[in-house]
Amino acid sequence: METAQSKRRLRAAVSAVALLSLTVQPVMAQNKGGKDAILNACATQREPLQKLDKEYTDLKKSKMSAAIGEGLKTGAMVIAKGVASGGIPLGRGGGGGFGGMGGMGSLVGGMASMAMQSSAQQQAQAGGAPASAPPAAAMMFGQDMLTGAMGLNVPGVSGYGFSGGDNMKAYAALAVLVAIVATADAYAKLKEQEAGGDLKKASFNIDQDAGRQLAVSRSIVDSGNALVECRSAQLTDINTRLAGATNDKDRKAIRRERTELTSALKKDIDLTGGVVDQHTNMAKTFTQGRAMTDGSSEADVLGGQAPAYATSASVTKVSMPKGNAPAGGGGQAQAAAPAAAPAALVAIKAATVRAAPTGSAAAVKTLPVGTSIQAKAGAAEGGWWEVDGGYVRASEVGPPGSAPAAPVQAAAPAGKGGKGKGGAAAKAPPPPPAPVGPTNIRAYNQSVIAARDNGKGRLSSLMTDIQSAERRENVFYAWLSNFGLG
Repeated sequence: METAQSKRRLRAAVSAVALLSLTVQPVMAQNKGGKDAILNACATQREPLQKLDKEYTDLKKSKMSAAIGEGLKTGAMVIAKGVASGGIPLGRGGGGGFGGMGGMGSLVGGMASMAMQSSAQQQAQAGGAPASAPPAAAMMFGQDMLTGAMGLNVPGVSGYGFSGGDNMKAYAALAVLVAIVATADAYAKLKEQEAGGDLKKASFNIDQDAGRQLAVSRSIVDSGNALVECRSAQLTDINTRLAGATNDKDRKAIRRERTELTSALKKDIDLTGGVVDQHTNMAKTFTQGRAMTDGSSEADVLGGQAPAYATSASVTKVSMPKGNAPAGGGGQAQAAAPAAAPAALVAIKAATVRAAPTGSAAAVKTLPVGTSIQAKAGAAEGGWWEVDGGYVRASEVGPPGSAPAAPVQAAAPAGKGGKGKGGAAAKAPPPPPAPVGPTNIRAYNQSVIAARDNGKGRLSSLMTDIQSAERRENVFYAWLSNFGLG
């Protein structure tokens, strides 16, 4: 009898355990995965931002990034010493001691060889040998580095529809890395080298760098907007269910979801902010690098825009870094490079030749868009080119081919009517409007601001809304408690 009762009790216990497992396990699983479920509800919208974040993280963690971060000066020598002592093995295409870094071995090797070539050059010149070496920029960014740069995975250059030759791609990849982790001086030197010392061409190439990043920054804007819409929908759903909850238990559960959404928003803000930070750095470097090559200011480059990296643009005119000491400098200075040949220019907008290099100087003559101009020097000075008859703003001219050809006609003196013996001269049709200034840099700057405001900014607003609601609820329930109604 007791045995039969024992068996019945055992069967009842097993049934109870089985029944409990059917009800408890789903709840436990739901509680365990609830937080991740809230975060992952917008996984599709987060994915492109996470991909970019990883690519930038990989770039900044590379050995090349560390060396450039030291200024490309001390970094090159540190690596050169390591190579000379055998402490740093070199490899090609990511081999040797830098395997799996996508060409980092070649980049590091290039830095070491450039530093050692620099040292040999200094010794030769100290002994009276003729100075036949290229400028300092060429010593810092050698062909080995450009070859290695081809293996880098760089947003805006790799896998984003980039078109151009191998050397162009290498410079573009290296430019992004330098723009993120180095100074504007180093970036300007790289662009000077790329342009073969032609600062007008370097200015154009900097604007092209910004143009290649436009597609990336605009994709960040789109991804940020999509992520905000997804989180907004989650918050709307939570608020709707919270307003319709009929008991305290349900309200507490829904508020826990809202707290988990706050945690997800914090991660989103960090993610979007981290990606935008890389582009904020690049916007600053492109703007300052362009100001250096033009001999102008940040305000001139941005044309009145507020910069993405500061509250206002600097109006101080800047110029290319002085000195031609090679990487790892010291010792004897290099012999001065021969003066650049006078530059051939073309008016990229209606230009005015003035009697002196200042905007208040008397106008000598006007130059229609596309007018060919021969400068008297190889570089602009203080934002002005000296030309036949006076001076013209550097922002109003560019290298040949950067503007449509002008109609064949003599430039009219300023203030004259241009009338001949036969009455009013026939006017040539107005040329098509030419791009004014660094249009890609300005568009990119605006896009970076939009990426910041539409992503991190709006996500932060959503979090503020949640926190405000929580504070109102706490005050409300505290008030109820004071009257014994809580």
